[in-house]
Amino acid sequence: MKLIHKLVLSLLLVPAVLPLAAQADEPGHHGAYLHALADLHAARWLIDHRPGDNWVMGRNEQIALSEIDAATREIRQLGVDVGKDVYQQERPDARLDRGGRLHDAIAALERARSDVAQREDDPRVFGLQQHAMHRIEAAKHATEDAIRDAGY
Repeated sequence: MKLIHKLVLSLLLVPAVLPLAAQADEPGHHGAYLHALADLHAARWLIDHRPGDNWVMGRNEQIALSEIDAATREIRQLGVDVGKDVYQQERPDARLDRGGRLHDAIAALERARSDVAQREDDPRVFGLQQHAMHRIEAAKHATEDAIRDAGY
């Protein structure tokens, strides 16, 4: 009787364990999408948060945030398409140099672009990879414009 219980229990656990095995990456080279997401998250926070009560976000900062959000969506889709767990937490690659929040955001955006630009073997995602890199570049340019607007 105990053997039957063990057999039934193991049969019930197999469907619960199979999705975990499916989380593995597809074979081949893929961009460092998880690191890119962490860097984009850091850049977004740096642009969106400024000390002080009387700050009004400029138009270029709003554009940068919009582009970062679009790039984040595209990179999440890239990760899903190549079999990555896009909700796994990663640390940002960018190291803050305390040159100012917008300068640090540019460094994070550059690291994110570098991560996304890594070799990709899956031809199904080339277009999405290129589009995500374009979005990150647009966010970087908008952030550079915000720096110029601020007179830094």
